[in-house]
Amino acid sequence: MQNGPARPVELRPPDDTPAGRLRHQLAEARAVRMLAEATGDEQAWLEKLRTEFPRIVAYLRKHRGVEFRGRVLEIGAGACAFSAELSKLPQVVEVVATDVSRRLLEELAPRVFAGLGARADKIVRVPADYHRLGFPDESFDFVVCSAALHEAVDVVGVLREVRRVLKPGGRLVAVREPRPGRWSRERVDRSSSGGVARRLRPYTRAEYEAFFRAAGLRLLGTPSWSGGAWRAYVNGLWEGITRDAFVFVAERPPVRMGIRRSPAPGRRG
Repeated sequence: MQNGPARPVELRPPDDTPAGRLRHQLAEARAVRMLAEATGDEQAWLEKLRTEFPRIVAYLRKHRGVEFRGRVLEIGAGACAFSAELSKLPQVVEVVATDVSRRLLEELAPRVFAGLGARADKIVRVPADYHRLGFPDESFDFVVCSAALHEAVDVVGVLREVRRVLKPGGRLVAVREPRPGRWSRERVDRSSSGGVARRLRPYTRAEYEAFFRAAGLRLLGTPSWSGGAWRAYVNGLWEGITRDAFVFVAERPPVRMGIRRSPAPGRRG
């Protein structure tokens, strides 16, 4: 079957609160960075995506037992490469790709759909802030994201929204979350964010585990690479998926699970 035209962008009212304006400002700075990367050498950029995301999906299936199906929501989708790859899976009925930046959804996503051979007729692009998703409760079988959680102003708030829109037993799959290096330390960058402070130190595994617990999501399996290079090698893991980045698979429990409402360790000032 040939790809049909991408389904139209659905408009949502913006969040005009001070926190919402801050999030939009950070998102637009991120959009500028992504557009600059894509237009610098578009063919090389697309080739990287064509190589990386099939490997990610293959890794998730082989090593984490993830079989995508049903309705899938991508949050912080950016150029929508993860959505493009998942749309090609026959068990996936629909992919809803969301990002707070309409610019990325409108300008970059169509180029990615064409370059990655996406089933664009199965993808809906929806401008949405992942801190306050505009979808009914229990709407999706899977929620996915790629290098998006660490960009959140309130990580726990995002994860609580994810839990809300997941069906009981549904899963969150988060990939390419940068992990701290040996010499990394927290610092603030204002130059590339229009004067808005942006934390650059990646979260630790312990911090992520606290975020998931606070949001009422249960982590499945080992959320990160461990045990040295030899163990990574024999387990079939590769650099760029697990050595320099976290991979998290979490479940909304099928039965009610208590949610700790405070403190919210993901909130940043």
